[in-house]
Amino acid sequence: MKNCKRITQIASDAQERPLLLTEKVQLHSHLLLCPGCRAFYDNSKTLSKIMKDFQSKDTHSPSENE
Repeated sequence: MKNCKRITQIASDAQERPLLLTEKVQLHSHLLLCPGCRAFYDNSKTLSKIMKDFQSKDTHSPSENE
């Protein structure tokens, strides 16, 4: 359980910054064995993509004051 907590933190960090090699190894080796963390990682990637797409559309839309 403690390891899963660390892995979910690394998975979240992976959406915000490049991971260190040691973090990548920890993450991907754990994801091979843990379906719960694998689901968390997949959901994190999906949510991050949605938020980036939303932010991109928001910054390219016309201003209400124009």
